[in-house]
Amino acid sequence: MKILYSGVQYANYAPHKGLSFEHRNFCSALTAMPGVEVVYVPFDRILEVGTKKFNEELLEAVRREKPDLFFCFMYSEEFEQGVLAEMRKYTTTMAWFGDDYWRFWNYSRRWAPHFDWVVTTSAEAARWYAEVGHMNVIHSQWACNTAEYKPVAPPPEKDIEVSFVGQRRSGRARMVTALRGAGIHVACFGSGWEKGRVSHEEMLRVFGRSAISLNLAERKRLWDPSVVARIFLKKSVNRIVPDFHILDNLRAWRHFSIPHIHARPFELAGCRAFVLSSYVEGIEAYYEPDKEMVFYRSVPECIEKIRYFLAHEGEREAIARAGYERTLRDHTWEKRFGDIFVRIGLR
Repeated sequence: MKILYSGVQYANYAPHKGLSFEHRNFCSALTAMPGVEVVYVPFDRILEVGTKKFNEELLEAVRREKPDLFFCFMYSEEFEQGVLAEMRKYTTTMAWFGDDYWRFWNYSRRWAPHFDWVVTTSAEAARWYAEVGHMNVIHSQWACNTAEYKPVAPPPEKDIEVSFVGQRRSGRARMVTALRGAGIHVACFGSGWEKGRVSHEEMLRVFGRSAISLNLAERKRLWDPSVVARIFLKKSVNRIVPDFHILDNLRAWRHFSIPHIHARPFELAGCRAFVLSSYVEGIEAYYEPDKEMVFYRSVPECIEKIRYFLAHEGEREAIARAGYERTLRDHTWEKRFGDIFVRIGLR
């Protein structure tokens, strides 16, 4: 099977930030799948030739390569709608939409009609698509690229009690402040934290060194200035530009602070880390609570569970092992993509 894949190569179009999530997961995992040939056309080409030329080159690549599937990870306004329509004469087209729990209202529902298939990680958004007439919608979920996220060998000493790796955002900062106020030392890595960004390899070592790895799903509050700004502004490739779809943006804004499932718990479990995660609706369908992953619903419960599992290494390791095994069995990108390809009629 030949797939022409398109997505952002470098995080936020910035090479100094390293490879994007989409590249490390979608492009990398598709390329590694047996029997799949990937033709990669990164969005980043737009910075060199502009949006119009990029779309012309993309359409020419579809005509030349004759792929079984054009598959893209949607980001902002990389495509021309006329080009997407022309592509459908030559191949099946499919788009993956992230963050549909809020972006559906002012982004996804506008672009979905221009593809044969749409993939969303939001169960609620899958219903919203149906309500506005988009029936070829697949509810899937994030997963783990086991080539990129795997246990460090040999296993390092657990010299970090509690860690969090990810950008510093206000919701996460509130939780970390509360934990530290309770006397729990949390080592934080990522943009905005005191320890700063770490390489992918060092991040894997942090996961391996940590007795407890946190997945913080706490969101920014609606009146956070950066959230309010989304009512009037939007991303367009690598720029922020005015957006005058105020009513749609208000609907999106109302949903922005809803906690949701994201990729980190799958990645942590794939590294055989013990994961203590914010509970978000639906996560129990992927990991059995207290047997494969541990969840908290409040600050006091998080504090209580940290103290308990720091004192019970045997239970902690058994849960980490079970979560790891569940990930390898059910939550790899190869399995996710394989299920999707069957659904759309590709072997």
